[in-house]
Amino acid sequence: MQSDNSPRRNSRWSETPVLDRNRKPKAACPTERDIDGIFAPLTRYRYLPADYMHAFAGGSLDYLVNRLNLLSRQPNRYVARPPQQRANAAANHRRLIYELADKGWAVMHERGVMHERSRAPSNFAHELMTCQLLASFELGVRETANRLIAWSDILQSQNLPDATRHSPKPYLIPVTVSIDGAMIATHVAADGAPFGIGRSRGGDTAFFFCPGVEADCGTEPIDTSDFQRSSLFKKFLLYLTVEAQGIHRAHFGFPNLYVPFVTTNATRMSSMMKLLERITRGAGSRTLLFKTFPAFTSPGKPPPPSGHMLTEDWQRVGHPPFNFLKS
Repeated sequence: MQSDNSPRRNSRWSETPVLDRNRKPKAACPTERDIDGIFAPLTRYRYLPADYMHAFAGGSLDYLVNRLNLLSRQPNRYVARPPQQRANAAANHRRLIYELADKGWAVMHERGVMHERSRAPSNFAHELMTCQLLASFELGVRETANRLIAWSDILQSQNLPDATRHSPKPYLIPVTVSIDGAMIATHVAADGAPFGIGRSRGGDTAFFFCPGVEADCGTEPIDTSDFQRSSLFKKFLLYLTVEAQGIHRAHFGFPNLYVPFVTTNATRMSSMMKLLERITRGAGSRTLLFKTFPAFTSPGKPPPPSGHMLTEDWQRVGHPPFNFLKS
């Protein structure tokens, strides 16, 4: 029988303080290890599960989990546990997901790291999936000793046209397409920010650029006749136009552009690829890539963090599989 004076374990969802030996709330002073292994990854990726941060930070996973627990509670609150994650039926048994709280951002601001997040994403599962996919690319370059070219690097590149550099939204790719005989001027933008991979092999370096990732949680229609509505049909048509007209060269100064489409299961991926095959009359696309990754809302245990987005093959329509490290 537990006495009234026995310490009780805090709920993983509460902000109840961790108590020290004197039963006083334990205050945390952020260390360089916290900043490098926890705060810094959360400035790059809004949401990350604890095991993803461990993949970046290394060391003891138990230590990291305990440290995150302390940093997320009163009176500390340097990181936060997004409440949306509780919507998953297995939430109590999964790795907790974190984001940087205001106090954590204040620490990073003092170090010159700024952010422009004005409001929370409208879809937690979609944003988390985007973060995990992009983090996998970064883990992949670390595993293979290659180079990740971040959006900040691209914005400073001499190859970026001045018109794009000074645009209020330089990540938007302008596209004009013909729909039912009418010319429609619009734009296309992927999830996350544009990035590049610098692959070193045999003394030579090859560069592969992406507009971000197209993370599909299964909520958008695959095919629709309404071009004004967001759909995979519309995205395929716009990216195919970018590919055919070389718009990525004029807008970003990129020598190439590969668009990773990631959806939640093989059945939906097959439907997406069949749609692309129909649109292109069997020709497919060299630059539209396909892979699966379970979303937060998918059943089953999520896969462990790894660099598989970079190291494993991507499927294509009308072309052999593509690999960032081998193709």
